[in-house]
Amino acid sequence: MSLRNEHILNPITALAFYQRLDGPLLLLAGEGCWLKIFEATNGKLLSQCEIFDGQAIHGIVTTKATSGGEIQVLIWGGSFLTLLKKYDFEQLLAQDVPSFAQAALKTSDWILDAALSPLEPDCCTLITAHNTILRARLDLKSSQVTFETVASPSRSILYSAHLVIELSGEVLVAAGTVFGEIIVWSCSISGSSQVLFTFTGHEGSIFGVSISPLLTLSDKRQSRLLASCSDDRTIRVWDLATKSTISALEDNQVVMRETGFGQNDDGYNQEEKRCVATVMAHASRIWRVKFLAGQAYSNQFPIVNLFSFGEDSTAQQWTLDIDSTAIISEGDHSRISASRLTHMKTFAFHSGKHIWSTAFYFANASRAILATGGADGKISLRNIHISIQDSFSTLERASQLGISHGTSSPSEELDQANSWDLEEDILKYVSFCQLRNQTTLTEGDPQPVNLEPPLTELEESKPPKKGKYKKVIKDTFNRYAFVSENQLLFTTTFGRIMIGSIGAVTRWEEVTLPESALLDLKSYSVVQGIPELGLAYLAGANGKIYVFRGGMKLFEIGSVGSKVADMFKIFNPKTKHFELLVTTLASGVATLFRIGLPATEPAHFGEHVEYELPKKFVVTSAGRVADLLIFGSRSGSLIVFDHQDRAISRESWKGIASSAGDAITTIIPLLRPAGEVGESNYFLTTGRDGVYSIFAAPSSHESSANTIIRCLHIGSLPFGPMIEAAWFDNSDLLLYGFKGKNFVVWNETKQLEIVNVECGGAHRSYAYSPLRESSGGHFAYTKASRLYIHSQQNPSHMIVKRGGHGREIKACSVSSDGEFIATGAEDTTIRIWCYEDKSSLLENQLRCQAIVQKHSAGIQHLHWHGSNYLFSSGGNEEFFVWSIERIPGFGIGVICEATCPDQSEDRDLRIMSLDTTNVSSGSMLISMAFSDSTIRVYRYSKKSGFYLLAKGRYTSSCLTQIRHLEVSDDEAYMVTAATDGNVTLWKVNHALLEEVSEPLLSRLAFLGTHKIHQSTIKSFDVLKRNNSFLVVTGGDDNALGISVYFISQFTKGSESPVPTSYVLRAAHAAAITGLCILVTTEISSISDIIKIVSSSNDQKIKEWHVQLSDEEAKGLHVVGIQNLSDEFTSIADVGGVVVLTGQNGGDDGLQGQKVLIVGNGMEIWKLPGHLR
Repeated sequence: MSLRNEHILNPITALAFYQRLDGPLLLLAGEGCWLKIFEATNGKLLSQCEIFDGQAIHGIVTTKATSGGEIQVLIWGGSFLTLLKKYDFEQLLAQDVPSFAQAALKTSDWILDAALSPLEPDCCTLITAHNTILRARLDLKSSQVTFETVASPSRSILYSAHLVIELSGEVLVAAGTVFGEIIVWSCSISGSSQVLFTFTGHEGSIFGVSISPLLTLSDKRQSRLLASCSDDRTIRVWDLATKSTISALEDNQVVMRETGFGQNDDGYNQEEKRCVATVMAHASRIWRVKFLAGQAYSNQFPIVNLFSFGEDSTAQQWTLDIDSTAIISEGDHSRISASRLTHMKTFAFHSGKHIWSTAFYFANASRAILATGGADGKISLRNIHISIQDSFSTLERASQLGISHGTSSPSEELDQANSWDLEEDILKYVSFCQLRNQTTLTEGDPQPVNLEPPLTELEESKPPKKGKYKKVIKDTFNRYAFVSENQLLFTTTFGRIMIGSIGAVTRWEEVTLPESALLDLKSYSVVQGIPELGLAYLAGANGKIYVFRGGMKLFEIGSVGSKVADMFKIFNPKTKHFELLVTTLASGVATLFRIGLPATEPAHFGEHVEYELPKKFVVTSAGRVADLLIFGSRSGSLIVFDHQDRAISRESWKGIASSAGDAITTIIPLLRPAGEVGESNYFLTTGRDGVYSIFAAPSSHESSANTIIRCLHIGSLPFGPMIEAAWFDNSDLLLYGFKGKNFVVWNETKQLEIVNVECGGAHRSYAYSPLRESSGGHFAYTKASRLYIHSQQNPSHMIVKRGGHGREIKACSVSSDGEFIATGAEDTTIRIWCYEDKSSLLENQLRCQAIVQKHSAGIQHLHWHGSNYLFSSGGNEEFFVWSIERIPGFGIGVICEATCPDQSEDRDLRIMSLDTTNVSSGSMLISMAFSDSTIRVYRYSKKSGFYLLAKGRYTSSCLTQIRHLEVSDDEAYMVTAATDGNVTLWKVNHALLEEVSEPLLSRLAFLGTHKIHQSTIKSFDVLKRNNSFLVVTGGDDNALGISVYFISQFTKGSESPVPTSYVLRAAHAAAITGLCILVTTEISSISDIIKIVSSSNDQKIKEWHVQLSDEEAKGLHVVGIQNLSDEFTSIADVGGVVVLTGQNGGDDGLQGQKVLIVGNGMEIWKLPGHLR
């Protein structure tokens, strides 16, 4: 029994949609060598199957589902090919076949693209990396596949290719070469081939090419376009009208060409005429481009949609505007001259780098679905609106993309974005409605009128010309608030109050004001809506407070005596009622009104309480947590009042992105899970420093004047720096704020963007109303003196499969209880996971519990100390101590408790490795290995901080590993590994238990070094066995080393301990980058066995059984080493391997043990439960 792959989270390298005849829309994804099938509408994983043995999937092509036995799915990777008939695919869906690796076919070359023939259901066509066409034909009876090679007119080395099979059977090929050329050629059914075009102009290798479906031009003729993307970060679009060029090349003239980037000056070079558009696109390399569909307006000049996908992990939408003057007729065909590529949208749904795979599906005539798969392992779906008038041939487009016009995906409401001018649109509309009511309508309410575009019947004649010095003052929008989910209230600078009911058509009405409010609300107003109650409170310059509660009337309800600065709604979880906090500009007092809800309107204020504020404390947020009332200030500080309304605590907290504190914008309580009781109350705050924080406060009856608020978690968001609000939707944490000129709504729990609107930035009036049932929302804002309302019914995209790091993982560690896994990657992000081991492999998942961003350089090492402390180190001499604490109703909290105390001025070193051990008095011994060959040993406690105990230097070689061997009351032994292949033993002579204010600095004692590997020791693990230590090493020389140290040698004075070493050369075909020791329970009388799992850059994971003997005469020694498992892992650049223990991996021989491998992805492997 060998190692078995149990779970995978890898880059998504291939995607394709498949519509079943009698089932839902499916999404097929290639993840490593595994094919995963998801239900596209809800993201449910239906099936997974290994397709290739030792080869990742690079492409998937599907065809329209049929009831026969034809080829339904074509999968390729490298030079391997798998063809799935309908019966095979149904077996795969039913999980009847664990692997199709035995059915894979080996071709003669690397496959770059493939297509299924629309004429021959048993045939497919492939294009290889040397620009050669292969035809594969499947015998439906015997299932045998025969290959036919078609002679290529130009055998260049390709980086990309795209082929299209015409309805006539002719194959059209676009081939992108290493040297920046694009060769377009065709191949007939008879096998003859000819070059149609050779395009040059790109300044880099061609990474992606895409041939468009047939495009219907304004003269009713059809043509094709070719899009290309390159290392030079540009997108180019070429015209493929072929008549004149084919005629020219039929003369069989031989053209001498140059290789290399840029233009070529040959007589047949057509790129200057054929290149119809060029644009500088992404900020980094562009991996692929794809045509979607065209739009034709009444003048029949189409707009072509093009999508590009890049290294910057974004998808960008472009339109190619083909003007009537750009279409030139040449005989019996038309040619497109220069046009323009216009950027439309950018979709950033992935983290890290690279979008590796894409797919389109046409749900209906007006909506397509875009699927993207990234290096982060995430799969996202986005709805794309297309015109019903389609300039591409519908049938051909479907056949090219392997899709059908399905009806299983329900059509969704499109996003709506409307805008109004106050005087020209809204006020005229209200006046028109009032006039109509007075003259023509005697019954019922006025009917809604569509204001997009504004009413033409009310447009007045042109106003007289303005005088030279005359300035006309116009009424403008002032403040916004939502009275309900779909009802917006706004005030104007002239003191008007308007109500808009948002729907398919927005209807506006004006609120009748009492006389006292006419002047009070002019120019200055403060508005606070409570949509839960259908209320809105307004205040002006004289301190009076008004309430709106339907009926188109405003009522005066209270007063605070001076100009109102702001108002805040507060929900009291104890009374289940809302409260209104009002602050003023003239006094340091905040007034809290309790809102009563009588049966008759209007809503009234109950009793009120005044709270005295500290000097310069400007309230920016307020909230209740149990019996505590908490105010947040503009400077980032908090003040807490107990149930007796007395101030019990004032704490100042600085976020990780702020050096001086910034305004706290939200204070909301965390709801406890049902039935859970605790001594602390938890609440969440957001700030304009781009972070949110979670605090713990004691319950009200435990509070005192010295009450301390503890910060348990600080989270940073992918948008910022301004977070304006947060709320919980069931158990999901949602926040909104601004990123540059964009307004963003973000689901932090699901790592999902809900809304993204380019509004101009945060410095404007705005309001947002979340739609609880559909997860969308209404966003109202002012831009250029106009009111805009963006209405969105659903999130901007859907996550089919959650991802992880978008960059290579360099370090990982598992907590001692096995509950948490920490990973650190080149993106400088630390993620903390838990592995949910379910009864079914389809239900197993790695769930991300926290994302920590503080490192500014690559992470080198992670180390757990129990399950409450995590240590991380990396470049720039960064070393952080992270405190981990469970938070009821949220998950886990992570906060940086301490940092490295002794950074150099240049900060040019890397902390390569570290280890920790408990010592008494609640302190820890921390040892660090630096890239300049130095070692530092500290004693650390939360109360006392860091004390430097000892320092040492090895040589000039970079240290790569450090591990504690034996720590006692007055001395410690440790072992290090370095880039010279040596293992070195050290000793610290110091009273580690002494708590002194200024500990004496001692020097590490060098006990001896031993050469094991020829060069760098890349991986390392230590096991104590009776009176000996086993040090297992993996090196750059592909060797596996085992060294045995005897504890008795440590106490022999000046004699250097010399280990007994065993080296297995060529254990792997490349450097061993990860290894771990697994202890088994099978121990005999004279020998026992340990398991070692090693991983390497050769993408192999191996299981070794090392038989040990502990005879009294010889001591512990190795009897034999046996390789029991040798499996392929689809993770590239393997960075490490760790043992999953406890509840995640199990540690008994019957259930088997599990290991986690990290690199460009994550894999969990299960070891057999018994030894051979």
